[in-house]
Amino acid sequence: MRGIANPLSLQKLTWVRIPLPPQDAFCKNMHNEIERKFFVREMPDLSGTGPLHYERYFLKREKSGEERISKINGSYFYESKTEISILERSRERKEINKREFNKLKQSASKVIIRDRYDISVDPKISVQIYHGRFEGLIRAEVEFETEEQAQMYTPEPWMG
Repeated sequence: MRGIANPLSLQKLTWVRIPLPPQDAFCKNMHNEIERKFFVREMPDLSGTGPLHYERYFLKREKSGEERISKINGSYFYESKTEISILERSRERKEINKREFNKLKQSASKVIIRDRYDISVDPKISVQIYHGRFEGLIRAEVEFETEEQAQMYTPEPWMG
């Protein structure tokens, strides 16, 4: 009778310790965000605003929250988000250096690349143009102070 090989014995396992920012580093950079997202049916006027280029890598992604790293233009960030409700999330953010970013990037599962254009302040509206595997996707994101404001918001005519 032939034995069944243990799959772990057939692989060379390499454990890599990836240091994450200390939890107390988030205290100053923690806030809740309330937002609604819409597809863009017709491109609004983006003149007068330059893009912020995002490379976002996901370290952990679950229904209740996620951990991710982002390169935004020349800055690097570690973020943790937790869902509070359908419209509200708690976000903790810490700036990291390029070396930390590249180390964490090695264990990332997915990437999103996009450009963000901030086109309005009150309410805060941004248009996000995606690249790579989501090429062609264009979304608008609207941020609010309260869930009530979010629920009462009437989308702009160019939003889907």
